[in-house]
Amino acid sequence: MKQENNKNENGRQQFDARIHRLGITSTLVVWCFFLLVPAAICVIFGLKIDLAATAKAAAPIMLIFAITGLCEKLSMAPIIGPGAVYLASSTGNIQNMKLPAALNAMKIMECEEGSEKGRVVAILAVAASFVTTAIVFCGMLFLAPIMAPLLTNPVIAPAFDNLFPALVGPMVIPVVLKNLKVASLPVGLAIVIALVLGSTYSSVQSIVMVVVILISLGVYKAAYKKK
Repeated sequence: MKQENNKNENGRQQFDARIHRLGITSTLVVWCFFLLVPAAICVIFGLKIDLAATAKAAAPIMLIFAITGLCEKLSMAPIIGPGAVYLASSTGNIQNMKLPAALNAMKIMECEEGSEKGRVVAILAVAASFVTTAIVFCGMLFLAPIMAPLLTNPVIAPAFDNLFPALVGPMVIPVVLKNLKVASLPVGLAIVIALVLGSTYSSVQSIVMVVVILISLGVYKAAYKKK
C-alpha cells in the first residue's frame, strides 16, 4: 500500500511538472507571436519605434493589467488547476467563456474544485470551449452587419452593457453561498468600496482586488484555525 501511494504521488508530481513545463513553453511561444504582429508592421512599413513614448503610454496599462492578471491567476489556479489556467490564458476570453466552461464541466462531472479529477476535467472543458470561440468568431465575421443596429439600439444597448456582470453573478453566488461565513466579509467589503467610489472604482479595481484577495486569505486562514 505504501509503495502504491508513493507511486501515485510520484505520478502526480511528474504530471504537475509536465503541465508547468508545457504551460510555460506555450506561454512564451504565444508572447513571441503577439510581438511578431507589431514587429512585422514596423518592418513592412519602415516604422521606427520610439521606446520612450511607447514605455510612457504602456506603463499605466501594464500596471493595471499586470495586477489584474496576477490576481486572476492566483484566484483561478486553486479552483480549475494550473493546466486549465495556462490554456485559458493563452487563448483569452477567460472570465466570460473559459472559466464558466470549466466550472460547469466540473459541476456536471461532480468533481470537487481543486481535485485531481477536477483539474483534468477543467483542462478538457477549456480545450473544448475553442468550438465556442470559433462560433463567436464566425458570428462576429458574418453577423456583424446584422447585429450592429441591434447592439447600438438605445433601448437594448443597456442590456449588453451589463452582460458581464450578469455572467459573473451566477458564477460568484454559488461559491459565496457554499462558503458564506468566509466570503461575507471580503465580498461585502468589495461591494461597499464599489458603492463609495462610484464611477471612479474602475480606475482602482485592480488594487481593490488585491486587497480583497488578501483579506479573503486571512479570513479563510482564521476560519481554518478555528475549526
